[in-house]
Amino acid sequence: MRPELPGLEVVLLEEGENYVQLIGKQGPIWREHFRLQEPQNAAVGRFKPGSDEVFIWCRSRYNTHQKPFVFNSDGKTAFDYQMDDVAPEGWTDSGVEVIHTIDWTGRPEQLACAKERHTEGDVCLFEPLSGKFVERFKHKTDRLYVADVTGDWREEIIVLEGNKLHVHQNPATNARPDHKRLWTDRNYRRLKQCHNYYSP
Repeated sequence: MRPELPGLEVVLLEEGENYVQLIGKQGPIWREHFRLQEPQNAAVGRFKPGSDEVFIWCRSRYNTHQKPFVFNSDGKTAFDYQMDDVAPEGWTDSGVEVIHTIDWTGRPEQLACAKERHTEGDVCLFEPLSGKFVERFKHKTDRLYVADVTGDWREEIIVLEGNKLHVHQNPATNARPDHKRLWTDRNYRRLKQCHNYYSP
């Protein structure tokens, strides 16, 4: 998130205390909150077109009518909105869950991928900074994964639905076909080995 600082950085979500914290090799970098809303889940990525800045998208815990908020790399609130205002018609009012950052387009900016919350429902791609839904995939999703499985370095959406496995690939031409596969990155391999609800 902060390329001027040495080493790996970790984002902590403090449920109960309701803070988001960024920690680096030499200790805490910043600790902030957004109206003391609980940051239950997060997606971290380069979400702004034309920028290398990394943002932290957080999902509030509300059982319905989620209110996501986004911090920039300095810990300042950059965006906030209500999921009800951006979700497509028919999407559950419980919002989203199992949120992944995804390299879908082949461009430097990333999207988020998630499923309907508290139901075996659809999967979506959305822009974390605005909440705009980019694409919706009709499913009765049991599990959702994101990984580069076809070899063009972009990531695919992997949906387990009952005893069927569905893989969605971006049909558009890859904007950067010579980019190295994500699996060559040690941190990427570790992330994909340590998948669970809180650490996609």
